[in-house]
Amino acid sequence: MHKFIVILMLALSGCVMSSAPENNVGFSDKTKVEGFVGCYANIGESGPEEPQKLLSKAIWPKAIIEHKKIKFIDVKLASKGRVLVTAKSKENEAIFDSTFTEGQDFEMKNGQITLSSELTGSFAGESGNPFIGVAGGSVTIGLDENGHGKMSESATFLGTAFIFIPLAGHISSSIRFKKLSNRCD
Repeated sequence: MHKFIVILMLALSGCVMSSAPENNVGFSDKTKVEGFVGCYANIGESGPEEPQKLLSKAIWPKAIIEHKKIKFIDVKLASKGRVLVTAKSKENEAIFDSTFTEGQDFEMKNGQITLSSELTGSFAGESGNPFIGVAGGSVTIGLDENGHGKMSESATFLGTAFIFIPLAGHISSSIRFKKLSNRCD
C-alpha cells in the first residue's frame, strides 16, 4: 500500500504539458511593428482537443465586446510605432478598435510583445480550491517564421494539493492566427 501511495505522489508531483498547431514554427525575431500590418483570422489554430482561442480576447481582455462575433482582426499602421487594431465581423463591419503605441501600450523585444506576465500567490483563500502554492504565467504575441500571427501562453506552478500532495508543473501552448491574403477592407 505504501508503494502505491509513493508511486501516486511521484506521478502527480510533476508534469509538463504543451500543445501546438500542426506544422508549428517558432517566433520570428526580426519582426518590427510595421510587420504586424495585415488581416488575421480571430479564431486561432491550436493543438488537438484544445479549447478555441480568440485573438481579440488577448488584445482586449477587459473590453466588454462580443468576441464570438469577431471574425477578423485588421492591423494598420497609424504612424511610426503606432498601430490601429480593428475587430471586424463576418460582414466586415467594425465592432471595436484601439490604437496602441510602442513604448506606451506595449514593448517589443526580439520581435515579440508580452501582453501579460504575473505571479500569483496561494489560492488557499478560494473556497473549494485544494491548491496551495504559487503560479505564474505569461502571454506573448508576435509573428511566426511564415508571417502568421502567433501567440504563446505559458503557466508554471509549484505547491501542494490537499496539503500533502506535492505539485509542480509547466503548461505551454502555441496558437497560430492565420494572416489572410485578402485585406479586411
